[in-house]
Amino acid sequence: MKFLPIKDAWFSGSMNYLGRARKPDGTPEYEATYEINASLQISVPRVRAARLARGRARPRHQLRRSSRRSTSAAGWASSATVLTMNSRGAALFEGIANNAILIAHGVTEVEELPSDDLQVGVLPRAAQDDAKNQSSWLTWKEGVAQKDVAATLRRDYLVSEERADKLSGAWGRHPLLGRMYLPCYRAGTEHVAELRRRYPPEKVLPALYGCRGMVDVVTVRQTRSG
Repeated sequence: MKFLPIKDAWFSGSMNYLGRARKPDGTPEYEATYEINASLQISVPRVRAARLARGRARPRHQLRRSSRRSTSAAGWASSATVLTMNSRGAALFEGIANNAILIAHGVTEVEELPSDDLQVGVLPRAAQDDAKNQSSWLTWKEGVAQKDVAATLRRDYLVSEERADKLSGAWGRHPLLGRMYLPCYRAGTEHVAELRRRYPPEKVLPALYGCRGMVDVVTVRQTRSG
């Protein structure tokens, strides 16, 4: 994965799965790029790059996309979902991403993480998910003005000023991102967490990562493993 800083991008980050590079034996290299808005306050290069490396590589988005490519190369999976165009697929992907720290440590609850720092580090993610959910509701259900949505996000969810502006504006008022994608984060996180509590890792993880067929947040319960 290559991280590419872009000045004054309208997004905070955007991942691109390239899928062209091959090893000498013809198998995929699983390469991707991640474009970073280098103008954001949270984009201090060294710190931001380290956080993104943890967040976008294993066991999060890039691993799931790599598993999809593997099944495609094997000849029985030929398509995938585009996140912002398929809310069921997006909900599963973001749910996996937000549960990744728990998956990596083999636990199902935040309080089971091995240090206080790790446990505290998960909390801002939960607040971000709630902020995204609330932005979508206020904008599209309640018809609240952008400046008032931004003020609510700053006050009640402790997001930064620029993050509140993005979630209430470029994202929140976009007909796909705001209406379909923003609510996916919290819903997907809760759904994946519930599946991990209910089923053992050897059963649920291959299903979540698409190793038993093409799935989304609904059809993941209907994989060939039962």
